[in-house]
Amino acid sequence: MRTRRDQRLTTKPARQRKPSARDIQIVLAVYRYRVLRQDQLYRLFFASPSTGKQVLRRLFHQGYLARKFIDQMMNATYYILDTRGVELLRAQEGLEDFSWYASNKNLKTEFLEHTCAINDVRITIAKTAPLQGLELLKWVGESELKADYDRVTIRTASGKQQAVSLIPDGYFALQTPKGIAHIFLELDRGTTTSKRFRQKIVAYQTYHQTGGYERRYGAKNYRVMTVTTSEKRLQTLKAATEDVNGRDRFWFTTLQAVTEQSVFFVPIWFVAGRKELWPLIS
Repeated sequence: MRTRRDQRLTTKPARQRKPSARDIQIVLAVYRYRVLRQDQLYRLFFASPSTGKQVLRRLFHQGYLARKFIDQMMNATYYILDTRGVELLRAQEGLEDFSWYASNKNLKTEFLEHTCAINDVRITIAKTAPLQGLELLKWVGESELKADYDRVTIRTASGKQQAVSLIPDGYFALQTPKGIAHIFLELDRGTTTSKRFRQKIVAYQTYHQTGGYERRYGAKNYRVMTVTTSEKRLQTLKAATEDVNGRDRFWFTTLQAVTEQSVFFVPIWFVAGRKELWPLIS
C-alpha cells in the first residue's frame, strides 16, 4: 500500500546515509525561514524538481523535516523543522535558539500562507542580488523581529497618545553601488484595515523622527516596501499612506510583480506622493 504524503515509512532502511553538506544546508534554510513550501526549496537548492523531490522525501522520512498541509487534498507541501533536524543543527552548526520549535506542531493556515508569501519575496531578493552586482548583507526575519521589537508613541486621529508596537515582516540591508539600502518589508494579504495601516505608517514615521530607528539599526534612513495582492489593493494602501502625509519612504508593488527579472532594476514600484513607477534601485 502506498504511504500517504503526511505519513512516514513504518520500516527504516537497514542503513541510513549520513547527511550531506546539501542536506545540512536544506535543514538550516528551513530553520532560518521557519517554513518553506516544496517549490521554494526547489528554487533554493535544486536544478531538477525530480532530484529535489527525492531528497526532501528522504529528509522527511528520516525525521529531519516535517510536512504540513493546509487542506485535505494536500495540494501544497510545507516543510518545517523536526526533531532530528534540531539535533543536526545543534551538532553541526552550534545553534541553540529553538524557542519557537514547540509551536511548530500547531501552525495555522494563515501563518503558513503569510510566512511563505514573505519567503517568496525573500528568496527572490536573496537569489537575485548576487547575480545583479548587489550583496544582501543581512536579513532579519519575522520571528526574530517579534522576539525583540520596538514600541513608539503616536498621536491617533482623535488626538490621543497611544503606544504601539512596530513589528515589520522583515528587515534587510542591501549593498548597492550608491551605498547600503536599509529596507523594511510589509507583506499585505488584504486583511489589514485602512485605519490600522495608517496607524502603522504613522508608527514608522515616528520611529524615524524620534531616532528609534537610528539607535537600533545604526543608519539614518530607510524605506518600507509593501508587497500586496493586487494593484487595486496597492492603490488603497498608497492612498491611506498619503492620507497621513507618508511620502518618499513608502514603496508599493504586488507579489506577482516581484520576480528575479524585475525586483531591483525594473520600475515596478509605486511610491507614496509620486505618480510614476520607479525601480527599487536606481
